[in-house]
Amino acid sequence: MQKINLQRQMVMLIEQLSTEKLKVAVDYLMYLQDKDAWEATRELSNRPDVVASLKRAEDDVKSGWLKSWQDVRRDV
Repeated sequence: MQKINLQRQMVMLIEQLSTEKLKVAVDYLMYLQDKDAWEATRELSNRPDVVASLKRAEDDVKSGWLKSWQDVRRDV
């Protein structure tokens, strides 16, 4: 099924749910969204180059080497 058809079907089903079941549906959708985000984070955390880059960034912040975006972009 195409995404638009699935979305239409979802809306029709949602409109028929009680408030309690709608809360459960929202919780489940939030779980699915969070699960995808955590999987992406876990995947990136297994890459040594990404971990090293994050470590360098943390060190830059701690050393005060970075500048605020407002200081860099004075036209804002």
